[in-house]
Amino acid sequence: MKKLLVIAAGGVAGSLLRYLLASKNDEIALFLVNLLGVAVAGLFALRLKPTELSRLFWIPGFAGAMTTFSSVAVIHGERSDLLAIAYFYFMVIASLLILWFINPRKVLTK
Repeated sequence: MKKLLVIAAGGVAGSLLRYLLASKNDEIALFLVNLLGVAVAGLFALRLKPTELSRLFWIPGFAGAMTTFSSVAVIHGERSDLLAIAYFYFMVIASLLILWFINPRKVLTK
């Protein structure tokens, strides 16, 4: 039960920060918030040595609530032009680059 509460607390923090930083129709802000979430998850997964509860708070809780694929899916649903396709692929490439900068050896060897 304690682990679920820690994940829930991280989820509340991540979703509230996402709400405060990115309005519904601001694709650039959503992009940047998603990349921030990738960076947070990457730091705790690849670089830092967190406790189990800290890891649960930051990765599935905070970063999981902050970075949702639903925003990317909505952009594709509302717009099916080349820009929407580029948005998706640039998100994936930028996310992988962030993880590489955080810890280049682990990303390249996995």
